[in-house]
Amino acid sequence: MLRVFHHYFSSRKLTLFIIEGAAIALACLLGAVGCARMLAPANTHLPLAQSMPALLLLGGTFVPTFQFSLYLMDLYDLRVAAEDRGRGARLLKAAGVTTAFVGVLMLVAPAVLPIRLPPGALLGGAVGALVGTLLVRSSLRAVVGGPSRVLIVGDGLKAHAVAKSIEQGGEDSFQVVALVDPRVPRADGSPPEPVDVLAERLGAGFVVQAADDMRGANWMDALLRCRLAGRRVYEASGFCERVLRRIPVAHLRTSDFVFADELTVSRSRGWTKRVFDILVASALLLCAAPFLLLVVLAIKLDSKGPIFYRQERVGLNGKTYWLWKFRSMRTDAEKDGAVWARTNDDRVTRVGRFIRKTRMDEIPQVFNVLMGDMSFVGPRPERPVFVEQLKQQIPFYGLREAVKPGLTGWAQIRYPYGASVEDARNKLEFDLYYVKNGSLFLDMGIIFHTVRHVLLARGAR
Repeated sequence: MLRVFHHYFSSRKLTLFIIEGAAIALACLLGAVGCARMLAPANTHLPLAQSMPALLLLGGTFVPTFQFSLYLMDLYDLRVAAEDRGRGARLLKAAGVTTAFVGVLMLVAPAVLPIRLPPGALLGGAVGALVGTLLVRSSLRAVVGGPSRVLIVGDGLKAHAVAKSIEQGGEDSFQVVALVDPRVPRADGSPPEPVDVLAERLGAGFVVQAADDMRGANWMDALLRCRLAGRRVYEASGFCERVLRRIPVAHLRTSDFVFADELTVSRSRGWTKRVFDILVASALLLCAAPFLLLVVLAIKLDSKGPIFYRQERVGLNGKTYWLWKFRSMRTDAEKDGAVWARTNDDRVTRVGRFIRKTRMDEIPQVFNVLMGDMSFVGPRPERPVFVEQLKQQIPFYGLREAVKPGLTGWAQIRYPYGASVEDARNKLEFDLYYVKNGSLFLDMGIIFHTVRHVLLARGAR
């Protein structure tokens, strides 16, 4: 894992992204030149010098467009990429979208720029880019290597929870090779195998301390030998934070936050985030302005009631504020009291269902951002009645209030929409990661991922 401004991300994904980008660019140029020469009239020399700007533009357009299409299809999730290699359905969809987009762009480009592609260059470039991507994807294991092998020290609830988390969220980057309690003798009655010897025999690159009960824990020297041998040694909570980008509540201790330097926010960082919030919120409001009147008209024609919906939410340091949204439910939606929103909620109007799926109902919250009640990125704001319930049922739930709530956030893009205490517990683990590791770099990454969620209507309720 690599760490930039407190945020952890996969070095394997970065390696795949860079190598694949280079392969697409090179194969696209070779394919474009080869096809243009094949289709050129006989005894005609292809003027590469004059065509090079257009060919470079073609390659420079194919790389980001194709890679963004692959990203939209989840093909930078290593587990999805491995599953798609057999059928190639997602890859072909990404290639089709890319070719159509680049084709339109290349048709429009001559009207703006003094460039023109040779005949057949677009077709050759598209085929070349696809071939380059197929070569990388077919040798995926050689490009990014196999999953890192993880030895978990422990065989209780915590150890099994870590193993389950790796299986569900490790994206094929990690493989649990064993869960072992070094205090338990082997099956033949002989003394247990030392942890460092076991790690060497199993080829484990990571060793995770996840024992429920540390009484009689005499393996610390062995863990030290693992570290000195070049293996990564982590405590369960630290490993989950780095690998899964979440902080499990079950493994959390107050001291994990008390001694975390990342929680100290400098004045300059606070002002930078505030300026960033204002700029992003203003840009979103400006871009969405043409659609707002249509939404207002549709809400008014669809059902009786106000256009906007105002609701009390909990913000920074537990202070409440009024959150604004476009009304998406009937006016009598809570005649029997506050209830959790749910998937396919029958209280949602016809227009409300559409604006929820496209996240357009959230746009008025930019005014909350501009007024300073919210940040553009942060934990999802909850209602006071639910916050009080969740604080009693979920440890450390109040830590969400250490930062301003956000219009989008790490939990919103990493966990599907949920409406239960268990969902709130799972989302809290991602929120705690953001509280501890939040930065402008992570904010920009979250906004980038949010674009995909909006385009693909993910997380709608």
